[in-house]
Formats: sequence, C-alpha cells, structure tokens
Amino acid sequence: MKITHDMHTHSTYSHGKNTIAEMVDQGRKIGLKAITISDHGRSHPLFGVRKKSFAKMRREIDALNQKYDDIDVYLSVESNLTGANGDIDIKDEELKYCDWISVGYHYGYVAASFSDFLRFAIPNYTAKVLPFIRKRVTRMNTQSYVKMMERYDVKLITHPGDKMPIDIDAVAKAAAKYGVLLEINPRHDHLNVEELKIAMKYNGNFVINSDAHCIEAVGDMRNVPEIVTAAGLPLERIVNIAD
Repeated sequence: MKITHDMHTHSTYSHGKNTIAEMVDQGRKIGLKAITISDHGRSHPLFGVRKKSFAKMRREIDALNQKYDDIDVYLSVESNLTGANGDIDIKDEELKYCDWISVGYHYGYVAASFSDFLRFAIPNYTAKVLPFIRKRVTRMNTQSYVKMMERYDVKLITHPGDKMPIDIDAVAKAAAKYGVLLEINPRHDHLNVEELKIAMKYNGNFVINSDAHCIEAVGDMRNVPEIVTAAGLPLERIVNIAD
C-alpha cells in the first residue's frame, strides 16, 4: 500500500519547512503521480496564506506542471472551519486560484464573527476541561460540519474529529451524501480504527494523506496501513493509493 497522490501537504507559504518546488521534487523522487499543496486558510493570524500569495502560488504550480510530465501538481487550501453555521475562511478571491479545497478544524484561528468566538470557539476550548458540556459541543460541531458540506464545494475533510469532538456517524453520512472524502491522517489520531468502522457503514470514500510539513514526510503513511487493516476498510474505497 502506497500513496499515489498526496493530497494534503504544506509549504513555506504557511508553516511548512520547504518550498513548493522542493515538495514537488520530493514527490517525484518517491514516485508520486500527483501532489497537492494545501496550506492553511487566512484565519490563522501567524501562518495562514495571505490573499495576495494565492496568485503567486498558482504561477509557481503552473510552471512546475509545464516543467514536469511525471507528476501533476495541484493547488488547494486547508480551510479552517470558523463558525457554527459552517463558515470557512476562503473567499472567491482565493478560491479562483485553487483546483479544489479541503476543510479542517485547527487551534488559533480567528472566528467568523464575535458571536462565533463566543458560541463556537470558546466552547470547543472549554469542553476539554469541562466534560459536562462536551455532549452539547459535539452536537454543535457536528451540525457545523454538515452545514459546511451543504454550503461549499469541498473535496475532503482533513483529520475529522481532531481538536474538536464530532459525531463521526452523522459526519460520515453527510460526507457520503455530498461526495466529500474523509481523511485518514498519520499525524493525528483521526480517523482511528473505531471511527473508521463507523464511517465505512456509509458509501463514502476515504483518502490517506501525509499532512507533510517538510520533504521528509511527503507520502509518509506511518501506521495508517495497520489502522486500515484493523478497521477492515476495503482498499478500493481509498481513492489515492495503490497496492
């Protein structure tokens, strides 16, 4: 089992350690057929991609696609889920440069509104130390993911359930309905074996991505093959691997 298209990698445009060209060169060295650069959305104040950078990234990637015929290079963005109504931090002025987008939840983002800071961001932080609100927060987060899939044309959800509790059953059901891929991420404990067993009840598909922040991690699955085997997930439901 190996990744053929690493759909989730980071470059120096956010907080990756290597340039786009270096990430692509590494992908070629390990035999990838495709690689996607998916740096963080604008709501990260320290390492989100700035609006003005998208056009530059697009030019770099177009030039690399002209240069190489053994690998396809795509531009995406790992958007942040920023609000209870499914808001994400990418707008039309950035979206026009992207081949597709993914969405995940992260710490340190700027919420979609002050209201979302109070009713979405703060509860997710406090649920870690106040278990009695976890059920309510899980319900809110799940609804936020479902609303996001209803509102936006999203290709995949990165590390679903990481950093925020969700009902994976409801999220997987919606992902299957809207054709959104669910990521199995080796850098995070999601999707784990038990979550995969729940998610695979529905007819959606999955991806394995490295979430690489440096060239050494490109295409690296770590222990994901063992997770997939333990869950009993058919390999044909993972869209970016080869046996």
